[in-house]
Amino acid sequence: MSSRPQQPKGREDAASALNAAIEVLDLSKDASGIVPAKAVFGSVSVILTMIKVGSFWFLLTDCRLKCTQDTLANRADYVELGLTCADVCTALDRGLNGKRLNDLNNFVCEAINQLTT
Repeated sequence: MSSRPQQPKGREDAASALNAAIEVLDLSKDASGIVPAKAVFGSVSVILTMIKVGSFWFLLTDCRLKCTQDTLANRADYVELGLTCADVCTALDRGLNGKRLNDLNNFVCEAINQLTT
């Protein structure tokens, strides 16, 4: 189940959703005691920031360029992909709540490592 009730509809909604996800990831990164998980939260936060900055660049250049539907769809896809990554991190944070690296089995550690590569 997604932590987002619905997909962002407009530019403001997308920016707001990205900002909220970045804030949650930064808090999760600071609160986590598991170093590999901190790397996952930090990496996804950076990706979301890049998506957000790219979206703002798109808005600035939109005034001068005629955009096609494909460009708009691609931008929306990047936002949705980024927010889905944030959902994965939210689930990871919930699962790691209060645990230390030694508390995790090898499968969980491997999954975290795959998220960082």
